[in-house]
Amino acid sequence: MKDKTILSEAPPRGKPLSIFDCMPFLPRMAAGLIRLVYGSCRFTILDGEYEQSILLQDGPRLATCWHFAFPTLIYRYRCRGVVVMVSRSRDGEIAARIVKELGFRAFRGSPGKGGSTALRGLIGSLKSSFGGGFIADGSQGPARVAQKGILLLARYTGAPLVPVSMAAKPCWRLRSWDRTVIPKPFSHIVMAFGPPIRVPADASSAELEILRVELETSLNRLTENAEREVEFKAANPSGVAK
Repeated sequence: MKDKTILSEAPPRGKPLSIFDCMPFLPRMAAGLIRLVYGSCRFTILDGEYEQSILLQDGPRLATCWHFAFPTLIYRYRCRGVVVMVSRSRDGEIAARIVKELGFRAFRGSPGKGGSTALRGLIGSLKSSFGGGFIADGSQGPARVAQKGILLLARYTGAPLVPVSMAAKPCWRLRSWDRTVIPKPFSHIVMAFGPPIRVPADASSAELEILRVELETSLNRLTENAEREVEFKAANPSGVAK
C-alpha cells in the first residue's frame, strides 16, 4: 500500500492547477538547481560530533532549525528518506514536490495543529524512516521564536532533538517573513550543531516551556556562531587569524 504520508502527484480536488501541475518537470529542475548551486559551495561544520550523534543513532532521531535555514538542511540531508513536515498551503505544495525529488518524505500538516490523528500519523512516519527534520519556528513564524510542536514530537517518540543553524557568504536573503538564506554559487557555508535536547515522556506544560526557551536560545546562539565563523572565513580565506 502506498504510504499516505507521501505527497500525491495529483493536485487537491477543487483547487486551480499550479505551475507545477502544468509543467511537472519543474520540481526535478528545481531540485537539480539546488544540487548544482550547493555542490559548488564549501562547507564548514561546527561541533560535528552532534551531527554524527543523529546520523549514527539507532531508532527515531530529530533535527530542527530556523525556517530561514531550511534550503541548506534540505541539501545536506538529501536522499536519506528523511521525513519533513510541509504546510498544507499552496506554497507547501510546491515545496513538497521539490523535497520529494531530493529524496525526502513529505508529511503535510503540523504536530501542533490538526488534532491527534495528524500527530499519530507523523509519529508513525518517523518510526518507519531514517528520521525527521523540522522547522522550530513553524511555517508562518514569528521568525526565530521556537514553537512547542517539535518538542511534542520529541516527547512522544523519545527521540533526541538536535538543533542546527547556518550562515553563508555571499548569499541572497529573500524578502519573506523569515529572510530565507540562499547561498550564492561558490559561497562558503557554515553549519553549527548544538547538543541534543531530550524531552521526558512525562514532561509537563511548564517543563515544555522551559525546554522551548532552551531550544530557542540554542538555535539563536548557533546562528550567531555560524555567522561569526563565516565572516572570519571570508576575511581570512587562508584560515590564519590576523
